[in-house]
Amino acid sequence: MTIEEYVNRIDGFLTLKPSEQIPYLGYYLIIHEGKEAFTAKNIEDCFFALRLPPYSNISAYLSKEKKSKRMMAHKNGGYRITKLVESEISNHIGELKANEPSENYFPLELLHNTRSYLIKTAKQAIQCYDYQFYDACLVMTRRLIETLIIELFERYKIKERIQDKSGNYFFCSDLIDCLLSEKVLWTIGRNSAKALPDIKAKGDLCAHNRRFNATKSDADSIKLGLRIVVEELVHLIDYEHWNKESKK
Repeated sequence: MTIEEYVNRIDGFLTLKPSEQIPYLGYYLIIHEGKEAFTAKNIEDCFFALRLPPYSNISAYLSKEKKSKRMMAHKNGGYRITKLVESEISNHIGELKANEPSENYFPLELLHNTRSYLIKTAKQAIQCYDYQFYDACLVMTRRLIETLIIELFERYKIKERIQDKSGNYFFCSDLIDCLLSEKVLWTIGRNSAKALPDIKAKGDLCAHNRRFNATKSDADSIKLGLRIVVEELVHLIDYEHWNKESKK
């Protein structure tokens, strides 16, 4: 969602004082852009993107709101809106809040300390399962596995093995073939090797077969194998050491 689309959903946004607009802009940056925190410069950029006159001293405003406990400082710098402000804005806008993902599909903690985009993909897959959106669940599951395979090849600096001449990554079937054919840098366990084709096949059916609609039993049939695959790929990638190497 663009920032223009977002503010168009807020009744009377343009008539608010610039100071009153700031929490809404902070909400957008956190909820819709996925930032961990925002700075005065981020807020100012929002004003300019909307072609609105910015508040005269955004830094001072954020500091004042922190003292009033409507903003909180982030440990890595910048600010976040408090849960109370987030709830007020969400209710005003009329946004539906999804429940936190359960562990009924696979444990989200398998992706902890990996990458934020992986966690978001995993959350969507699990939440789709929780809300019984099984086609979407299996498509997001396939996407998660594709991303993890690509990350593994990038981790070992051999991504060209899974790219065509234009630098585009292969489709899921070829990614899995390349993953399983590697025997020097890693060896995929028997259970993962058995589970991967079925995960891919069900994701393909949901994405491309207009007469196929997944059921709970379709998702349940891959749950154990999926859990094993995700944990094994995360282990092989070894994000802790990869993150350290990236900082050197």
